[in-house]
Amino acid sequence: MVLYFIATVFLSATLLFSMQPMVAKTLLPVFGGSSSVWTTCMLFYQTVLLLGYLYAHFVMKRVPRRVQLIGHVSMLIVALTAGYMFDTPVAPAEASVFPVPWLILQLALVSGLPFFMISSAGPLVQGWFARTGHGRSHDPYFLYAASNGGSLIGLLAYPFVIEPMLGLDTQRSVWLGGFGVFIVLSAGAILMTRKGHTEDPHAPPGDVLAPVESGDQSRGSDRPIDWGRRLRWVFYAFVPSSMLLGVTSHISMDIASFPLLWVLPLAVYLITMIVAFAVDAHKLVESIRRPLVMAVIGATILVLASDAQAYAPIKALVAVQLLVLGVVGLMGHGLLSRDRPGASHLTEFYLMMSIGGALGGLFNGVVAPLVFETTLEYQIALVCTAALLPWRRIGEIADAKFKRRAMLVRFGLPVLSVAYLLFMGFFAGDILRFLGVGLVNELTLGFGLMIFVPALLIYLAWKDGLACGLVLIVPLMGAAYDDLTDPKIQHRERTFYGVLSVVNEPYFDPIIEQHVVIRKLLHGTTDHGVEYIGPDNQGVPLGYYHPQGPCGTAINGIQSLHPDGMRMGAVGLGTGAISAYNRPTDLIRYFEIDPGVAEIAENPEYFGYLSGAQGRVEVVLGDGRLLLEEELRAGESVYDMLVIDAFSSDSIPVHLLTYEAIGLYFDRLASDGVILLHISNRHLDLHPLLFELGTAHQAAVLYQDQFDNEIEEGRRAYWLQSTWMVLTKDPQAAQVLFENGMQKMMFPETEVRMWTDQYSNILSLFNK
Repeated sequence: MVLYFIATVFLSATLLFSMQPMVAKTLLPVFGGSSSVWTTCMLFYQTVLLLGYLYAHFVMKRVPRRVQLIGHVSMLIVALTAGYMFDTPVAPAEASVFPVPWLILQLALVSGLPFFMISSAGPLVQGWFARTGHGRSHDPYFLYAASNGGSLIGLLAYPFVIEPMLGLDTQRSVWLGGFGVFIVLSAGAILMTRKGHTEDPHAPPGDVLAPVESGDQSRGSDRPIDWGRRLRWVFYAFVPSSMLLGVTSHISMDIASFPLLWVLPLAVYLITMIVAFAVDAHKLVESIRRPLVMAVIGATILVLASDAQAYAPIKALVAVQLLVLGVVGLMGHGLLSRDRPGASHLTEFYLMMSIGGALGGLFNGVVAPLVFETTLEYQIALVCTAALLPWRRIGEIADAKFKRRAMLVRFGLPVLSVAYLLFMGFFAGDILRFLGVGLVNELTLGFGLMIFVPALLIYLAWKDGLACGLVLIVPLMGAAYDDLTDPKIQHRERTFYGVLSVVNEPYFDPIIEQHVVIRKLLHGTTDHGVEYIGPDNQGVPLGYYHPQGPCGTAINGIQSLHPDGMRMGAVGLGTGAISAYNRPTDLIRYFEIDPGVAEIAENPEYFGYLSGAQGRVEVVLGDGRLLLEEELRAGESVYDMLVIDAFSSDSIPVHLLTYEAIGLYFDRLASDGVILLHISNRHLDLHPLLFELGTAHQAAVLYQDQFDNEIEEGRRAYWLQSTWMVLTKDPQAAQVLFENGMQKMMFPETEVRMWTDQYSNILSLFNK
């Protein structure tokens, strides 16, 4: 019997967590390939999970056994039918401008009912087992560990087994088949429950450890279920959930939005839950406190040194973030496990947990983007993490000496932290200059002090959660204040696709031997375009688009083949620097998914490329691929050149680099047209993939990698190295580009499998 229930809950969890990346990947092409798609999906699934747990709580408390057998199984069959009925999501191209309502609607149609029904399986199967009369039925929480094991296997199987081997259509069919097997197992589990068995709220408690404060050896099920205890359950679940989404957004924003980078943080999250409910929770919580503080200190240093992260090895950054998430998850879930009640309150316990998880998703996915200009939710999650540490009850300390020491920690350390922040802000620079410290050493020493002393104060406060949280708030608030009041920042806003900043930066131009001001558009930490400030130099393309770079020479070369005018399409707007190459007879149409980027680029107070361009310049909002498909169906005029430059930070939209996407680009081109792709990336090598895609479409493949040492001589201010590739079926165009400096790619250095809408594998493209 035990194995039967383990198999049932294991299968349900495997289906539940393999469904999430599968459906999210299906939706990526429809909503622009952004990492925010996954965050919104997580919010939806956490909310539906809450509803599923609420449904399970109602069924176990209010619904008789016979009605459960007929009603619940019938609803499972209806959910299976809905899974077969709703297949490929459909949304207009304009939906990607503000995709949250459309995305939630598509999630509800494609996976809402199946996910709702299967999400209720965890507490239901445990509740059914508690009613079997088995020798272990008094403590069914071991099934929760089995459930989390199935969740972990379902998650890891997706990027490493399911995605590389099966197309999306086959994945869906296999999943629905597994759902059918689960329906049969669920019916059998209900039949194994005892007839007329109901839960006794006064039944003996389960054998679980549940002390709340350090040194409290009482069992969680021995204590009453009041609202204070329920709110603690919610908070304990909220903190790891918020940290999970914060870490996921951070690493997927800077690499790519694809299942593996969603799965890794969620896998760490699940592992912490498995461990917390499988070991002695009291010992776990006691042993993890000091590592938790060290992890918080490490994460705080990363926040304070955010500018340096752009130059750090991505593997190290991901490892640190996953380590922080793991320690936070062990503490939060360990506290939950330690305080879990007896079997009679099982469904209520899981309901409170799901509320905390859903609130974490709501905070990170909805509230934070609407309220904060930057990603402050991560810092807030860190403060909440410190609050997971035990709060010392100073009033209950009898010894006067220890009481004074506790008060000094509780009140003195936060005051000292504030005083130190004020000292560093107002006096440290003057003192260092008075001592004759050079500018470079001053900056280095000042930065070191800004990190070392707060880290020391946080560590000294680790035995008191309230004091540790108060000390931690100070440097994080100071860093946020400095960032928000930076005089170089002219504009900042947060959209669905990330944080956009317009920044003025002084720069010395060696050509004119003068100091100039450069204005740049940042998406996160990545330049999306730069421009001179001032009437003499405004409108000169800079950054990746400077005249001597691959982009400028390629555009000039193709323009020479069209002396009477050229039609150009550009997927990705940035600052609109490419329009600086427009001639009076040229047309360029930008496809931009982020309305915030469009508003900034079209505002001449920020950038003058669009307003000062010659010829016709058009900006269309929506996902570039979907808009090109609409143009193809409408029979609009073809382009002479398509520029694909739609990366967000270093994250690549996978759906723009598939066999079907390249075919669409050629369908929208004239016979002598070219596809120009910007593939500069800190972490991924896209050369072999583009070679496979070009070869599959019988196109010539050319490339040009330009590095800093190749553009140093005669360099204008803020020229950036860049890598571009060209696909074309026209020999004359290929020859012109070859003469302008591009190289023909005859074979790739490494072989990769070609991407399609059904298959993609980011792992094969990581730089060695």
